[in-house]
Amino acid sequence: MNTLVPAKILVVDDEPDLEHLIRQRFRHRIKNNEIIFDFASNGEEALKKLQSLPDGYDVVLTDINMPIMDGLTLLENIKKLHHFYKAVVVSAYGDLANIRTAMNRGAFDFITKPIDFGDLEATINKTLSELNLLKQGVLARERLDSAIRDKEHAENSERFKQQFLANMSHEIRTPMNSIVGVTNLLVNSPMNDGQKKYLNVIRKSAENLLVIINDILDLSKIEAGKMEFEQTSFLVSDVLDTAYHTLLFRAEEKNLQFKLDIKEDVPKALIGDPVRLTQVLINLSGNALKFTEKGSVTIQVTLKNKTDENADIQFSVIDTGIGIAEEKLGKIFESFSQASSDTTRKYGGTGLGLTISKQLIELQGGAIHVTSTMGVGTAFSFHLTYPIGKAEDVGKAIIHESDANPEELKGLNILLVEDNPFNQMVAVDTLTDLIKDINIDVAENGKVALDMLRAKDYDILLMDVQMPEMDGFEATQKIRTTFDKPKRNVPIMAMTANVTNDEVEKCFESGMDQYISKPFSQQDLLNKIAQLTVRKKQISA
Repeated sequence: MNTLVPAKILVVDDEPDLEHLIRQRFRHRIKNNEIIFDFASNGEEALKKLQSLPDGYDVVLTDINMPIMDGLTLLENIKKLHHFYKAVVVSAYGDLANIRTAMNRGAFDFITKPIDFGDLEATINKTLSELNLLKQGVLARERLDSAIRDKEHAENSERFKQQFLANMSHEIRTPMNSIVGVTNLLVNSPMNDGQKKYLNVIRKSAENLLVIINDILDLSKIEAGKMEFEQTSFLVSDVLDTAYHTLLFRAEEKNLQFKLDIKEDVPKALIGDPVRLTQVLINLSGNALKFTEKGSVTIQVTLKNKTDENADIQFSVIDTGIGIAEEKLGKIFESFSQASSDTTRKYGGTGLGLTISKQLIELQGGAIHVTSTMGVGTAFSFHLTYPIGKAEDVGKAIIHESDANPEELKGLNILLVEDNPFNQMVAVDTLTDLIKDINIDVAENGKVALDMLRAKDYDILLMDVQMPEMDGFEATQKIRTTFDKPKRNVPIMAMTANVTNDEVEKCFESGMDQYISKPFSQQDLLNKIAQLTVRKKQISA
C-alpha cells in the first residue's frame, strides 16, 4: 500500500483537450496515487479553487493567455493568499516579455507551447523536487524554532525556580535571624532549668529548619549545574574534627558512642574541597545518629589506592541503628525519599540529605554505596580521589578559624545598616554582649548610612543587602567610588539573608570585603569582625 502523500497539481488552461492529454500522459502516476490533478478553465475559476483550498495544491500550472482572468493576473492574486506553492507558466514560444513578467510575479519555471509532454513531466518533477526541499527546510526551521522555544521555556522556568528559591531563603532567613539571635541572647541570661529547656527546643528547631533550607538551595544549585568545588589544601583530621564536634552534642544526648577512626596510612593533607567533604560527612553522620537508638556511630577513613600524586580515600559512616530493608536500599538516594513513611513520621526530615550527598560525591568523580541489616546497623561508604597535599601548606586549619578574642575588639565604632527592627535589636544586643565598650549606630537604609558616614568615622560597616530607599549594593558602590580616603576604604561586611552563590558574588563585586549569612553564630560574627579590623590596620599602615 502506497503511504506517500500525493502531490496536488492545479492545471489552469482554456484548451478543452489539455485535461484528457495530461490524464493520459500521467495515468500510471495518477493510478499509483503519486499525483492528483485538478483543472480550471481560467484564472477566476482557479482563484476560487485556491481560496476554497488554501493549502490544497503544491503546483499551479497555468497558461498566460486566457479569457476572464489571464495567468499574469492569477499570479498577482495568488501572492496575496500566502499560499505555499510553486507556479509554472505556459506560454507561446517566443513570448519572452510575458514569461519575464510571470517570473517577476513569482513563477518558478516555464514551458512553451506547443507542449512537449516529456518536457512537462521533467518540469513537474523538478518543481516537486524543489518544493519538497523547501518543505523540508520549513519543517527543519519549525523544529529549530520549537527547540529554541523549549530551551527558552526551560531556561525561564529554571531562572524563575532559582529566583523563587533565593527569595524563599531570604524571606525565611530574615525572621529566623531574629529567632536564633534572641534565643542565643536568652540562653546566656539568668533563667531556671525549665526555661532553658524550652529555649533549647526553640534553638534546635531553628537549626533543623536551617538545615532544610540549605538542603533545598544546594539541590537547586546542583540541578542548575552551578555547584562549584574548591581546590585547596586541607588536613583530613580537621575535616573529621569539624564533623565530629558539630554532631557530638546529638550523640551525648542519646548516650551514643561517637568515634573517629583514621587509618595511619591515610595522607595527612589532601587537595580538594574540605567544606563539601565536611557537608557530606555531617549529612551521613547526622542520619546515622538520628536512626541509632543505642550503640555507636563511627566515621572511618581508609586508604584504598595511592600513587605518587593521588590518593583514593574511602570514607565510611558505620552505625548500629535500625537498619534499612533490602527492598528500600535502591530508593534512599532519591529526592524527598526515605526508607518508609513510618520512618518519616518517627524521625522526621526531608530525605534530601542523602540525595545531595550522593550528587556532591559523584560531581567530584566519586561513588557511594550502602550496606545494611535490619536491626543490626548500616554502613554508608564513599570514595573520592584527591591530589596529595603537604601539611605545611595548610597552615591554619581551613575548616576552623581561630576564635577571635573579644578583648582585642574593645571600643569599636560600628555602623549597622539594617531596616528590620528585630534584626537591628539582635545585632546590637549581640555585639554589645560580645564586645566591651562597643559603639553602634544604626541606619535604616543605605541612603541614611551614607549621610552618617560623611558625618562620622567608623571602624566597620555591617551592611544589610535588601533595604528600601537604597540597597546595600548601591550604598557600598557609592562609598567605594565617591568618598575620599580613608572613608572610601572603610571595611564593609554584608549581613545578609541572601546566601546563593550569585548573591554572595554580587556582594564582593559591589566592593564589600566580607559577608555573614543570617542567622549568624556569635563566634562567626566575632571572627569576621576581627578579620576586618586586621584588614583596616593593614590598609592604614
